[in-house]
Amino acid sequence: MTGAAVRVGRAVALALARAGWDVGVHYHRSEEAAGETADRIRGIGREAAAVRADLRDPGTIPGLVERVAGELGGLDLLVNSAAAFPRARPEDVTPGGWDDVFALNARAPFFCAVEARGRMGPDGGSVINVTDAAADRGWPAHAPYAATKAALVSLTRSLAVAWAPEVRVNAVAPGAVLLPEAAGREERRRAARRTALGRTGEAADVAGAVLYLAEADFVTGEVVRVDGGEHVARRARGD
Repeated sequence: MTGAAVRVGRAVALALARAGWDVGVHYHRSEEAAGETADRIRGIGREAAAVRADLRDPGTIPGLVERVAGELGGLDLLVNSAAAFPRARPEDVTPGGWDDVFALNARAPFFCAVEARGRMGPDGGSVINVTDAAADRGWPAHAPYAATKAALVSLTRSLAVAWAPEVRVNAVAPGAVLLPEAAGREERRRAARRTALGRTGEAADVAGAVLYLAEADFVTGEVVRVDGGEHVARRARGD
């Protein structure tokens, strides 16, 4: 699992371990947190391998996948969770900044999936991409990020067709889940009011969707929204 050291990534990694999976814990800068996540997975009774890679460099991806498959004895599931979330007005985005966020959020998941497919056994496997509810709506303060997530949705569907029936490819699209620590009380209230359920979600909600897709043998090419019904509430309001 990429981006497994902290926040939602850690919650998903631990949920997978509790469901019986051994987990490769990818990280870039969060070495200590990745080690803690791996230790917690071992405490659950599963194997874990904490592996560092800067996924913006595509040359690191084959080695990452090879090491995880080697240490854990194979590869059956890839969860692409690592992402950058830069905030900037569209007119302040530089070409370098644009390329940087696309390298991590869109290019890396694609090439991680390609490498993982080559390591999956004859019975196939599964790829789950963590995208975002922002993929299908305007988000002016995070335009490059939203664009990468829309690209990831498209890649999910393309790979699902290309690799069927051996490998299933799906996505999870969180909405207002585990807001940034800097979010104030009023920002959290606004986020809750935008949902049909009237509340924000938890990392465990995303983990539950990932677990479902990991085991759903008759589901591929699907994007599961985990947004508290915000997408239907927005349509009802005419947003």
